[in-house]
Amino acid sequence: MALTIRLSTDMSVAEMTPLWPDVIACLERYCRRFGTYETVSNIVRECAQGRRQLWLVFDEAGQVILTPITEIVTIDATGKKQLLLAEVGGRRLRECMPLLKEIEEWAAREHGTTECQLVGRKGWKKLLEPLGYAEAAVIWRKGL
Repeated sequence: MALTIRLSTDMSVAEMTPLWPDVIACLERYCRRFGTYETVSNIVRECAQGRRQLWLVFDEAGQVILTPITEIVTIDATGKKQLLLAEVGGRRLRECMPLLKEIEEWAAREHGTTECQLVGRKGWKKLLEPLGYAEAAVIWRKGL
């Protein structure tokens, strides 16, 4: 059995209930790394409100190993819809990258998105370029 991905809103409460400890562990792993920018409670709240989407990647034994978080945004100036790859926490990321195609297809089919964007560290380049992504900008930051 291969890795699989599901959108949490397509799952029942009964299906989701036993998965929460693994989901929270994945989100905590992300937040430990980027704790000044995001919290587990904020991610869960925004997904529950429908502002973002919680995806679950399952390993061969059915355990949640990765939790991609997405958001559908509309560019105010043009009305263009974009899939934003917001956060991802967990393990076996490299193995899970082919599943990104399912998220992209869902966003295009269900929301009419025409573009996908991820803001991330330089290490994402080696994972995303083979999937057709190209660097579009560099973010400069200064603490005040």
